[in-house]
Amino acid sequence: MTTEEIQFYKHEGLPQLAENLKAQPSINQPIVFYGSSSFRLWKTVREDLGNAAILNMGFGGSTLEACALYFDQLFKDVESPQSVFIYAGDNDLGGGQKAEDILFSFESIYRQLRFKYGEDLPIFYMSIKPSPSKDNIMHEIEKSNFLVKEAMHVLTNITYVDIFTPMLDENGKSRPDLFEDDMLHMLPEGYAIWTEVLKKVLI
Repeated sequence: MTTEEIQFYKHEGLPQLAENLKAQPSINQPIVFYGSSSFRLWKTVREDLGNAAILNMGFGGSTLEACALYFDQLFKDVESPQSVFIYAGDNDLGGGQKAEDILFSFESIYRQLRFKYGEDLPIFYMSIKPSPSKDNIMHEIEKSNFLVKEAMHVLTNITYVDIFTPMLDENGKSRPDLFEDDMLHMLPEGYAIWTEVLKKVLI
């Protein structure tokens, strides 16, 4: 067993993801939502977006780095997805990583998706959200979003989905009213903003 496989089985969120996937309907050609607990906790994502083809592959404690590291194991049974939506990064930056690390992990996921599924797969990358618990690193969040968006100019069939801007108040600050007490995980009001944004790009 490789080091990556050992880390995979030790990761606290991955057994939970396995159970989550078992509880979801079997979907041919799914629209994959891959990433952190911001996806995992969106229990009504199919209803909110009016699309039964969504496969929720969010897992607790996920980082964008982990999404890249465990890609092979997690996507081994995912055949012919319609599209893939990616959201993670809060935990990477909260753990001390920098914008350049976010870019590196993003590019790794992009390459792996292209290698497995080819150029025709539509990929959607969602910007890191402005959580009040991350106000102290807001500059790093903005830099991360900027670097990834700029990198996309030379990539194919990929869309940058800005959920950062719609979640700011009129003064450009994070909104505690959109978040649970931990000021990281979202209330339904936060997901309502995501719903509005994603309905415009979901295919």
